[in-house]
Amino acid sequence: MTNSQNDQQKPRPLNATMNSVESARPVVRRLLIANRGEIARRIIRTCRILDIETVAVYSDIDADAPHVHEATCAEPIGGPMAYLSVEAIVAAAKRTGADSVHPGYGFLSENPALAEALEAAGIVFIGPNAETIRALGSKTNAKIIAANANVPVAPTLLLSGDSPDEHLNKLCDFTSQVGFPVIIKAAAGGGGRGMRVINDLDSAKEALESAARESLKAFGSAEVFIERFIAPARHIEVQIAGDHYGTVVALGTRDCSLQRNNQKIVEEAPALNLKDGVSDELCQAACRLAKEVGYSNLGTVEFLYSDDGLFYFLEVNTRLQVEHPVTELVTGLDLVMLQIEIARGADLRDILKDNLSLDGSLIPSGHAIEARLCAEEYTGKFVTGTGVILDLYVPRGLRESGLIRADLGYEVCSQVSHYYDSLLGKIIVHAPNRDQAIQLLRKGLSEARVSGVGTNRSLLLHLISLDAFRKLLHTVQGTLGLLPSVAQLHDDWIHSHVILAAARLLDQRSEWAKSSPWSDREKVAATNITYPLTTLIHGVTISSESRIEDDGVSVRVMAPYEHEAFVRISALELAAVGLSRYSISLNRSSPKQVSILVDGATTWVHTDSGSLGLRTINARPNRKTDFALSGELVITSPIPGKVVAVNFTVGDSVQEGDLLIVLDSMKMEHPFKAPRSGVLSSINAIKGALVNAGAELARISSAQ
Repeated sequence: MTNSQNDQQKPRPLNATMNSVESARPVVRRLLIANRGEIARRIIRTCRILDIETVAVYSDIDADAPHVHEATCAEPIGGPMAYLSVEAIVAAAKRTGADSVHPGYGFLSENPALAEALEAAGIVFIGPNAETIRALGSKTNAKIIAANANVPVAPTLLLSGDSPDEHLNKLCDFTSQVGFPVIIKAAAGGGGRGMRVINDLDSAKEALESAARESLKAFGSAEVFIERFIAPARHIEVQIAGDHYGTVVALGTRDCSLQRNNQKIVEEAPALNLKDGVSDELCQAACRLAKEVGYSNLGTVEFLYSDDGLFYFLEVNTRLQVEHPVTELVTGLDLVMLQIEIARGADLRDILKDNLSLDGSLIPSGHAIEARLCAEEYTGKFVTGTGVILDLYVPRGLRESGLIRADLGYEVCSQVSHYYDSLLGKIIVHAPNRDQAIQLLRKGLSEARVSGVGTNRSLLLHLISLDAFRKLLHTVQGTLGLLPSVAQLHDDWIHSHVILAAARLLDQRSEWAKSSPWSDREKVAATNITYPLTTLIHGVTISSESRIEDDGVSVRVMAPYEHEAFVRISALELAAVGLSRYSISLNRSSPKQVSILVDGATTWVHTDSGSLGLRTINARPNRKTDFALSGELVITSPIPGKVVAVNFTVGDSVQEGDLLIVLDSMKMEHPFKAPRSGVLSSINAIKGALVNAGAELARISSAQ
């Protein structure tokens, strides 16, 4: 073949014009996004750059979602879970004249049936082909492929098609060889769904059943497998890209070790503090695996990296990852654009010719970190939140300067539903080095705020401030030990209560102040009147009395334990309806800015260490006192969800720690265990029923 002939058949570079030969390649002019939230908005941004029209699909409850308004056009597809319907997506693509579909992540992104249906309809799928998705979509099959590609794999036990008793027998044999602990995983998917760590045989049966049930709901398959639990370990992954001509390139590493319940919280690129040569070995292993299956488009190969410097294959995600922005920031690449260009038939050697070094490797620039902002609070346990977003802010100056990138799926007035994942958006930073990136992320998170829905902002700020994180000593399994203690949580809650008490006493613009007998500050000071305030924060009652002093407010907390604080506070501005900003000095410390938003009986207090919703109430005895007096304990749900298991009936005796009820909310199972022994006197949970936050689930009477 002559050079001229070879040039004619070469795919067009990213910035080249189409010629007559290239016109037969796949056309992407109107792209349907089979997803929602921040990833849908992210794809729309790139399509605008490429002058590609976009079609947003939406469920009934997403009719007013931001991605619906930002797309070129929008198409309804049905009920809340219609995003999981291959038929609905393909039909919507046909109705709207879409020539291509981008699946985003989650939902149908790793379902080979969607890729097959689109191919049959003559519609381009922005991702790997169905054969590749199917081959790697099963984690058990992916392990076989990895082993064939000479990629290290942890000892594994397959449980496909066996009865529960056979599962237990096989597990017993397996653990006699590899020991405890072991981990159960869903064969058909990831994201933490279906994962359970087993430390002994006594807990195995319940763990296997729960894992299979969660896997079936999340991925349509109850198949699970078991592997040796590698601990302590870090979660390191490699971003790969492959084209239709056999070229596979590793676009660098990411460290995703900061996790909760096997779900990532903070991700960064590149992965640092690895033994010499390991980063290159990881990239080479990922490329070998990809070439083994003829991989095209983007994907991520995930590994566990142990403290002895060894790594083990975990899985391949045949889609764009939630954490893809950190790779974009250190490589300068637009990964969504890369996906589209590969689907159009472009050659990676042309696309990346300015990004690769002479030896074909990609050298990262600086360091990037991403924090996932979720509708989820840590209160000693993780509690998902739903509702309407009343206020949403990420520092505008930092965003406009390019120092912070915010990929958000919601806006003010958006509805956060329990039907979908808790992810609200991502805060991403890029700096010359990791220390500077951490400082920048802390600044961005400390100034951000979300009102109306509880979030994990406080937890994120706590985690990235720890020495273990700054020194890269954290591991996947070690995150549990990094979570704040109950005492720390109570201190934070009391801190917010004190701020609210001082603000309410001094803010003359509020309705309560206008009608209050102590609204005149001089009168309050002269008559020595105190202002009582009782709030309820995640089931904890906090009571205080406040008094105006010469240069501030004295607040005496009486419950849950005694605490005294002196507050200097002054109003800065009324930033929005119901939202006020203050300058506050607590116990004569340096002044800091806080924001307070009032929404009926709930007030949202935002400080540089986190956010909290406080509910103003009358004083009430705590639950322990209620139980002692009445002999009955009421179990309520702090979250909305669907009942997936009820293990006891009225009249049954239960022991403290017994699993009573399991709810599914935001794609995760939430167990409710008996807080103490007794008799189940009533139960209001019915399997398959939906319950609201605050709903009574059961009552336990003291044993006679």
